[in-house]
Amino acid sequence: MRQLSATLLAAACYAGAAPAAVMQYGDKDVLGFGSYPTDPVTGATLEGLAPGVSTVGTYGLGGFSHAFPFAPDPDDYAGTDQIYVGSAQSGNEDGYSSYSGRLAGPQVVTLDYGSLVGAGQQVATLTLGIAFDDFQFPNFGEPYSVSINGVADTALTAFANSFNQTGPRVSFGTIGIDPGVLTPDHILVLAIDQGGNGGDGWAVDFLTVGVTTTPVPLPGALVLAVSGLAGLLGWRRRADVGASL
Repeated sequence: MRQLSATLLAAACYAGAAPAAVMQYGDKDVLGFGSYPTDPVTGATLEGLAPGVSTVGTYGLGGFSHAFPFAPDPDDYAGTDQIYVGSAQSGNEDGYSSYSGRLAGPQVVTLDYGSLVGAGQQVATLTLGIAFDDFQFPNFGEPYSVSINGVADTALTAFANSFNQTGPRVSFGTIGIDPGVLTPDHILVLAIDQGGNGGDGWAVDFLTVGVTTTPVPLPGALVLAVSGLAGLLGWRRRADVGASL
């Protein structure tokens, strides 16, 4: 009986634990030009990062060089392999910003990570990975702004502005996202725009989402009820033992 009551109490307090998991969105295809000599995510932390903590992959902040121009294929993940410029472009700083196939920002990418969150689980950490392409704020001074689910993310904005790729170059980086901005439907909406004259084009090759989860505590009333049941069962067992003596 005592073992049963303990089991009931544990089940009432928490659901089973789920392992960490990572999803990839889009192809690792160097913006459609082939494959990387080395996996670009090597050296980056794909899951478990605390909010605002960032890492970079094998190509660092400078990136891996590739050809230009490029455009997305019909089967590319929406928002990837596409050149963007600022939503209010008034100048041209590079080849991307004058390319006829460019789109005005913001770049919006929707990432559904629901399959990473099991029943009875809640997100403990979410790590967002982005294969940044031609991000070069230090070179031209046209600042990026980045938001998650409509909320400006200061740390992610600073991270995006730290890349200095000086041309068609791509590199992968990850950063922890504040769970407080996540939504119950487990869909993350990333938006990237550019201020200044908006004329320093950029793109994204692929993205990842890594999630760690914890069990969702059940309502306190249920925990108290099962705890009381556990105590009652324990008292009855002690009473039965005393009677047998």
